[in-house]
Amino acid sequence: MQKPHRHALVLAALGAMPLAAQTNWTQLTPAVSPPAFTAHAMTYFPPADRTVMFGGTFGGTRVAETWLWDGSNWVQGNPATSPPARVAHSMAYDPVRGRIVLFGGIPNGGGVLGDTWEWDGNNWSQMTPATSPPARRSHPMAYLPTRGTVILWGGYDTGDLNDTWEWNGSNWSQITTANSPPPRRASDMAWDPISGGLILFSGYLMGADTWHFDGSNWTQLTPATSPPARYDHSMVTDDLRHRIVMFGGPGVADTWEWDGTDWLQRNPATLPAARSDTYLAYDSLRQEVLMFGASATSETWRYAPTRPAGFTVLGAGCSGSLGGVPGLSSSGLPWLGEVFSVLVAPVPSNTAAVMLLGGSDTNSSVGPLPIPLGPIGMPGCTLQVDPAFTDPFAAVGTTATWNLTIPAMPVLTTVRLFNQALVLAPGANALGLVVSDHGHIVIGGK
Repeated sequence: MQKPHRHALVLAALGAMPLAAQTNWTQLTPAVSPPAFTAHAMTYFPPADRTVMFGGTFGGTRVAETWLWDGSNWVQGNPATSPPARVAHSMAYDPVRGRIVLFGGIPNGGGVLGDTWEWDGNNWSQMTPATSPPARRSHPMAYLPTRGTVILWGGYDTGDLNDTWEWNGSNWSQITTANSPPPRRASDMAWDPISGGLILFSGYLMGADTWHFDGSNWTQLTPATSPPARYDHSMVTDDLRHRIVMFGGPGVADTWEWDGTDWLQRNPATLPAARSDTYLAYDSLRQEVLMFGASATSETWRYAPTRPAGFTVLGAGCSGSLGGVPGLSSSGLPWLGEVFSVLVAPVPSNTAAVMLLGGSDTNSSVGPLPIPLGPIGMPGCTLQVDPAFTDPFAAVGTTATWNLTIPAMPVLTTVRLFNQALVLAPGANALGLVVSDHGHIVIGGK
């Protein structure tokens, strides 16, 4: 195993400092807004790049309105078909089928609903499954990738429930589990990218308990830190930071995040006022959490990192001895306190590579970039980054993995680095070396 590369970080190492919160709430001011709904449901719909909101209550009246957020403004939808007005329902996006799934709630006149609807980007369609969960309200739903289905849990009918159901696009099926959280309503749950399961927290008249569903069974977790018990809160997965964000509950104005192991209380500079029966959605295009309503005024808020991490691949490499051009890729981002990994492939099996790292991709100590490398025996190859530091690393098979350990030092946020791999390529040219494309690294804070 190679040692983590630290050379570039020495330039900014001013000593360890406490890691402050790197996220903040911002109130938005759209030209058009829905009424100040409460007890609505909302989720992001990637195929149309819109956050979809349905139902809720305003001024004591339950509505059947569909509203769409485009990133800067709200527009009321006008679908040909719409579910009946309701509150305390739930919605979740199914990415495999490209549909939003809606189930249950409380209609005008009271009682509970057990109907299933789907949104396709233009219209609502009522589904007619052979099997359905019992009617209910105040139940959480979330998509679980490991099963490829939307999971529904608990809620309230004539009493609190703790059954687990899944929707596969045509039918509901109950999942029998050996364990389950105690029956409850007004809880919430979201997908945990770290464990690959669902996290459920607290609920009406319940304690501050955290539960994990792995697709087959529920397990109660014992995190070192826990938020206070609450209900009518909202939770959503932040895909950019691999965190679950939680906000809301009666009289509660705190922001918490689940990091895969523990709950972390955040202390943003700006914080919305306390509210319950609000709803969060994650806008994956803009990489931010959206919150609407459940306050005395028609408020729209965004929650996002103030200094987001980034990694962009630029330029082009040159052909190696395997016939392919080695390229850079990464499934993660360069966050403070974490290890950022960059893959280089294809490379000759079980050989070595060298990562070139510097602070520029336009200028270097040897001249303006890029620099053609043909004169030194590497025709068609160019040096694209300032090679201020070099770091050798090994390949396993035809992929080499380079790791950059980033200390949890706030001074490093927004530091920009550029990297390019130099790869052994016997027979590819006179020098026996080729280079990859290059990467632009922006260190961010979660």
